[in-house]
Amino acid sequence: MAPVAGGLPKELLPVGGKPLLQWTLEEAAAAGLERAVIVTSPDKPHIAEFLSHRPHPTSRLSVSLVIQPRPRGLGDALTCARAITARSDIAVLLPDNLFSGGPAIAAVLDAFRRTGLSCVLIAEIPAAGTPGGGQGATGRARCRPRSDGLWDVLAVAEKAPAEPSTLTPIGRWVFDAALFERFERLRARLLAGAELDDVPVLQELATEGRLVGVPLAGRFFDVGLPTGYRDALAALT
Repeated sequence: MAPVAGGLPKELLPVGGKPLLQWTLEEAAAAGLERAVIVTSPDKPHIAEFLSHRPHPTSRLSVSLVIQPRPRGLGDALTCARAITARSDIAVLLPDNLFSGGPAIAAVLDAFRRTGLSCVLIAEIPAAGTPGGGQGATGRARCRPRSDGLWDVLAVAEKAPAEPSTLTPIGRWVFDAALFERFERLRARLLAGAELDDVPVLQELATEGRLVGVPLAGRFFDVGLPTGYRDALAALT
């Protein structure tokens, strides 16, 4: 994304006249969330500057900024926020996933409240990637339909090989604070300097029958990739 961003953090790239991070904060506010913790890099001072002047639609959303000293994986980023989130339930929203059709996190929150289990948004990704560039998503999931319109996630694998289509966990996830202990146990098993990723924790939850998939409604753009960003510009501008 560097040639596209031109030195700007990709979280602040504009789509439809507003930065990607603003889209994410507005989604959180529209879903009824009251507090956001943004985990960022020490090399992105523009994000703190943006937050100090963020537009009105998210003015009721309390926002804190936490620094992840080095990029050591999504799991590590989540644990950086643990001291602030304390014992709260956690909704994860990745700004490089952009959605049309309303706040995508709302359906995941609803599923979490109904089931009491960790819930992740699932998209069906064609082998060539979605029109929105979804080929950059986390991996693939094996799911079994439930009677309530959700899926039991039976297994999660790394990024998928070429297949006709793939059910893929994407960047909206809700879990309770007890899950942080899973991340810490995984960290203790890693080699020094290795990334603490989210996929092994999703795999654990799926194996234990404690991960629910929420089918995506609407269109998904992986705006962390140039193709997805261009398609979002065309569709949402």
